[in-house]
Amino acid sequence: MRGKKTVRRVAFTAVFTALSAAFLYIASVIPTGQLGFLGIASLCGIAAVVEYGISGGLFVYVGTALLGLFLVPSKTLVGLYAVFFGVYPIVKALSERFGRIAEWCVKLAFFNAALSAALFALKMTLFDLTEVRYGIFLLYALGNIVFAIFDIAVSRAILAYMAKIHPKIK
Repeated sequence: MRGKKTVRRVAFTAVFTALSAAFLYIASVIPTGQLGFLGIASLCGIAAVVEYGISGGLFVYVGTALLGLFLVPSKTLVGLYAVFFGVYPIVKALSERFGRIAEWCVKLAFFNAALSAALFALKMTLFDLTEVRYGIFLLYALGNIVFAIFDIAVSRAILAYMAKIHPKIK
C-alpha cells in the first residue's frame, strides 16, 4: 500500500510540475498577462503543498524552475518564477503556521527581499536605477499593496480548491 501512495504522490507532483512549466512557457510567448500566468504557475505549487506538504511544493518548484531553464525562451520570467512565484507557495505555507502578525511580517519580508533581488538584477543587467530615487519608494509601497491583494486572492483560491477539488482527489 505504501508504494501506491508514493507513486500517486510522484504522479501528482509531476503533473503539477508540467502544468506549472506550461503556464511559465505561455507567459513567455504571450505578450500580455505575463504576471497573471506566473501567478497561475504559482497556484500549481500551492496545490502540491495542499496535497503533499512542503516537500510536494518544493518538488514542483525545483522541477518547474529546471524545466523553465531548458524550455522557456524568456529567462527573465524563469528568474521571476525562481525568485518569487515558485517559492511563494512554500513561504506562504510556512508563514501561516505563525500568528497573524508574524505571518504578515514573514510574507512582506519575503516579498521585499524578492523585489530587491529583482531590482538588483535589473540594475546589474540593464540600467542604473539611481535616477528614479523616489520612484523606488513608490514601487515598494505599491508593490506591497499589490502583494497583499495577491496573497488574499491566493488564500481564497486555496479555499475554493479545498472545497471543490481536494475532496475529489482524496
